[in-house]
Amino acid sequence: MFAILNQHKVIVALIIIGLWCGPLPVYAESEIISLDSHQDEQSAVSVAEPEKADTVQLEAVVVTATRTETPAFDTSLPVNVILRQQIEREQPISMADLFKRQAGVDASTTGPGIVRPMIRGLFDDRVLVLVDGIRLSEQRGGGNHRLSIDPEQIERIEVVRGPGSVLYGSDALGGVINLITRQAKVEERPGGRAQFSLGGGVNSANDGLEHTANLQAGYNNVNLFFNSVYRNTGDIKTPSGNLPHSFYRGFTLSGGGNLAWPQSELALSAWGTQADIGVPNRTAQESYFQDEVQVMAQGTYRRYEIAEFCPEIKIDAAFQRHQRHMHLLNPAPPTVAQEVFLDINTWNLQPQANVTWGERHRFTTGLQWFREDVTSTRDRWLITPGGWLPRPLPGVIPDADRTGVGLYVQDDISLNSRLSLTPGARFDWIRSACGELDLHPVRATTEDDTAVSGNLGWLYRLNPHLNLVANVGRAFRAPTLLERFFYGPHQETVDIGNPNLKPETSFNLDLGLKARFSRFQGTLSLFRNEIADYIIKRRTGIFDPASGLEIANWENVGRALLYGVEAEGEFDLGSGVALFANLSYVRGKDQTHSTDLPDLPPLKSNYGLRYERKIQPDWELWTEIAGLTAARQGKVAPWEEPTGGYTTFTWSAAATYRQHLHLTLMVANLTDKSYHDHLSEVTWLNEQPGRNVRFNLDFKF
Repeated sequence: MFAILNQHKVIVALIIIGLWCGPLPVYAESEIISLDSHQDEQSAVSVAEPEKADTVQLEAVVVTATRTETPAFDTSLPVNVILRQQIEREQPISMADLFKRQAGVDASTTGPGIVRPMIRGLFDDRVLVLVDGIRLSEQRGGGNHRLSIDPEQIERIEVVRGPGSVLYGSDALGGVINLITRQAKVEERPGGRAQFSLGGGVNSANDGLEHTANLQAGYNNVNLFFNSVYRNTGDIKTPSGNLPHSFYRGFTLSGGGNLAWPQSELALSAWGTQADIGVPNRTAQESYFQDEVQVMAQGTYRRYEIAEFCPEIKIDAAFQRHQRHMHLLNPAPPTVAQEVFLDINTWNLQPQANVTWGERHRFTTGLQWFREDVTSTRDRWLITPGGWLPRPLPGVIPDADRTGVGLYVQDDISLNSRLSLTPGARFDWIRSACGELDLHPVRATTEDDTAVSGNLGWLYRLNPHLNLVANVGRAFRAPTLLERFFYGPHQETVDIGNPNLKPETSFNLDLGLKARFSRFQGTLSLFRNEIADYIIKRRTGIFDPASGLEIANWENVGRALLYGVEAEGEFDLGSGVALFANLSYVRGKDQTHSTDLPDLPPLKSNYGLRYERKIQPDWELWTEIAGLTAARQGKVAPWEEPTGGYTTFTWSAAATYRQHLHLTLMVANLTDKSYHDHLSEVTWLNEQPGRNVRFNLDFKF
């Protein structure tokens, strides 16, 4: 470990110096934002004191780690918070650009449109993705699928690093990502009000064009919000040439409103996206998701200050529909066109109550219910000199459904002024069932999975500036419908599901240190996560005669072990200048076969210098130079290839005039470096964008 850290000794030294820099004055209690239970969740972020022009942000209040509003410094779990301001400054081409800048977080990609978030070396259905606290049902496992949410929709992102099955159920083995969307502000003041903004941006890496519009309005206690985004990009330009089938053309609409009255709030929201999304493929003439649609409607009711022992009850209900249409045209004789359709409908219901017992106990308890319905059809044509000849094929999955119910309770116990414990327990029942489909080999079957999860968090306040934290817990993941019942082409392979798969279970340990001084904030985390009945898609070396693709089987393979370290910190140098850095390292072993796990990120570090200053009375200026260094990844699975290390630099700047006009300029990959990301599924060229100039303009009135 010391040899690894030595490669980034400058960054590590800065973090260590910050952790031990002496008893600097701590923030006054009034400087840390704490929300009343009826305040807007979106305002649960921190801002610097304007008169001091500090660049180190105050502690954010987060809701994902404990399902209640809690300062991140006072949670036993490591948490990342990505604010709206950061999203606007980074102008991401895709969601992957945001994740890769965070400690312990990354993304596996296949071009900019296909993003699979990763936490501590785990991704796909081992990382639970939420939208406003509701699981995003996309069945991401095993293929190149998009993350439907658009960065322009997001108010902030909360990432919990480490298993979260007690509060969230299946799929949270690696952690939880909560994408909190921009919503109507909760206001109760007389009269009407409105704010409208228009924005646009361009970038040179893929000749990208973006248009945005936002409306925030209200009258008395009724509040409304509307957002629209249109993006049109070509293929990514790399120093090695264009990356084929990496385009994106689509739009996103979102909106909602809320009604507030004493002790209560009702909020309704909906969003939808439709797009053509390229999927890089070196052999296909055409490869993209055509007219892919994802829609979600959600309602939330909150009741506050019900009784002295019950400060809040909250009920969430949601419906989602995902229409996936994969279009492939293979030019090799015989020319074959395939259209694969897969539709998913999902319903969610989540009632939750917060209960107190005396001054020492704060209980969070609730129920989560969901149901997923999946249907599929498939078309295939042979293209001959005489025309198109249809070749009927069954869908890739019979009609199938999955129903789950989870009951949970977690207690936040304040034993004394220094020590807090967070025990929790959960029971889940999940039933997966499928019917029969003509020409499809999977027979009608029903499988039940049950699991008991538990955790114990521990937080010890060494002094007002340092918290020592630890977590131990058991988490689980039930197999998805695709892993159990899928049978057919899935991008690069023909996947065969396994109805007899066992659920994955994990046992995790986490130890960390959190620091919060007036000029420095940082965390240090060590983790170990062991997963039993690990599920993989194993290639067989046998090729399907109908498609020419290699056959792969879903199966349990034994035990997997992941362990590593994360460190991050930001130091205020004064006069609006801040130094920041983070470091992430994870190792993964297949303990059953004594080999390395596939798709693990290399040792990675982000670092840089930021300057921010308000020029009275009208202008606010900001600029940053940042570097990203990834080491060589030589610890690979038997079928993987090692990849080399790389370093890239990004310069960005922004200016705001009277909060009405906002300009942002960014130059990514300043040196126009050609490189390959180890987590990319594109392996036949250095697929990452070359020098990319991005410009964005927003105007509010």
